[in-house]
Amino acid sequence: MTLLAVAIGGCLGAVFRYIILLKIKGTRGIVVINWLGSFLMGFSLPIAIETSWLSMFWIVGFLGAFTTFSTFAVQFVENWIKGKQRKAISYALFTLLGGFVFVSIGWWLGSLI
Repeated sequence: MTLLAVAIGGCLGAVFRYIILLKIKGTRGIVVINWLGSFLMGFSLPIAIETSWLSMFWIVGFLGAFTTFSTFAVQFVENWIKGKQRKAISYALFTLLGGFVFVSIGWWLGSLI
């Protein structure tokens, strides 16, 4: 049951990621996904039951597929290689700091429930 929950969640998370990237192109779309995913992760963790199938579906499956660090790393390296070091560094700082802020906000809101 747990494996199926992770698989279905991962499938849906990847589809939602794709839909957002169709609407918001390039680096902006990835930042939106990373920030939204960070917020949702922070919100979900304080109320999650670690071993429940719902937690596995939502946190490991859906959010795991929805927001991935590998895409962030690829965008950074691509900008760097193209000679856009300032853009690469700004993107990295903007994404990381925003991720920390949105996890914190999500965690705080999730703790209120």
